[in-house]
Amino acid sequence: MRKKWTFWDIVVLVLEILSPLAAIIITCLIPAGKALDSDMRLSIIGAGISIPVVLLQISITQGQNKSEGDVQKIDNNVNELSEKMNHISPVLEQVFLAGNDRIQRFAYRRFGEACKIIQSAVNNNNSGNLRPNEYYEELMFLAELILKDKLENKKGFSGEIWAMTGFAEEEWIADDGYERLWTDKLKDLVDAGIKTRRLCLIPDSVYNIITHQPFVEPSTDVHSFRGFIELLESYYGTEARKKVSEHYIIRERDNPRLEDIKGFFAIKLTNGDLHILYGETVDANCALTAKVLFDSNEIQEVRRLFELYTRPNYKMEKKLIDMASSGFIQYLESRGISL
Repeated sequence: MRKKWTFWDIVVLVLEILSPLAAIIITCLIPAGKALDSDMRLSIIGAGISIPVVLLQISITQGQNKSEGDVQKIDNNVNELSEKMNHISPVLEQVFLAGNDRIQRFAYRRFGEACKIIQSAVNNNNSGNLRPNEYYEELMFLAELILKDKLENKKGFSGEIWAMTGFAEEEWIADDGYERLWTDKLKDLVDAGIKTRRLCLIPDSVYNIITHQPFVEPSTDVHSFRGFIELLESYYGTEARKKVSEHYIIRERDNPRLEDIKGFFAIKLTNGDLHILYGETVDANCALTAKVLFDSNEIQEVRRLFELYTRPNYKMEKKLIDMASSGFIQYLESRGISL
C-alpha cells in the first residue's frame, strides 16, 4: 500500500508553513527606514505567501500526474487480462449455446480440473509434477522462448541454457517418442548458437565403469552408461557444438541437495529472466516429468547451487582425463568423441 505521506509531501508542508513565517519575521526584525521601505516589506510578505501557493500547485500537479499514471497502469493491466481471456470466452459461449447436456457436463468437469491445477499452482508456487505430454510442451515452450529472445536481440543476445542432467538407470530407457524429439531439439538449440551450460550428475554405476582398470564396455542394457555416452557424442562429436556448450561433472553423492533434485532444464533470457522445469523424475510408466517453479527466490537458489559446480575444476574434459581410465579415454576416441 502506498504511504499517505511521502518525504516530498513533508518537505512541501514544512516549506508552506515556514515561508510566510520567515517573511514576517524578516520584515519585523529590520527597523523601518534603515534597510527596507514599506513597499519592499510588502513584497517580502507577498513572496512569503506566494511560495506556499506555488508549492501547493506543484504538489497537486504531481499528485494528479501520479493518479493518471496509476489509472493508465490499471487500464493496461485490464486490457492485458482481457486479451488473455478472449480465447476462453468464445469457447465457454459455444458450450452454453450448444444446448447439449453431455457437452456441458464434459466442459464443467474439465474446467473444474483446470481450476484445481491453477489453484494448486498459485498456492504452492509451482505447477506440481506435470503429465509427460505437458512436461514436454513446457520444455518446447522454453526452447521457443529463448529462440525468440535470440531473434529479437541479434547483437545484444546474452541468453543461455543452464541445465542439470542425471543418469539414473530408469531415466534412459525410452529411445523414441517425446524424449527423442526433445533431444533433437536440444541439438538444434546448440546448433543455433545458443550457449549451453550443463551439470552432469554421475551415479556410482557409471563412475565405476569409466574408472575401472582395465576398461570393459558394459552390455547395452546398462542404460545409464549408454545415456552418458550419447550425451558425449552429441556435444563432443563436433567442434561447432563444443564451442557453444560447456559441460561439468560431479558425482551424485557430492551434493545431496542436487542428488534430490536429480535434473532440471532452465533458460536465462537477455533481460535476466530465469525460467526452470525442476526436479525431473520418472512416473509409473517410466516417462520423464518435472514441475515448473514460479517462486523467483527458489529459482535463484537452484541457480546458486548450479554456479557452485560450473567452474573450471569441474569441466567435463578435465574431470574425465583426471579420473577415467586410459582405456575409457581410448574408447571415447574410437567413437569420435574428442575431449
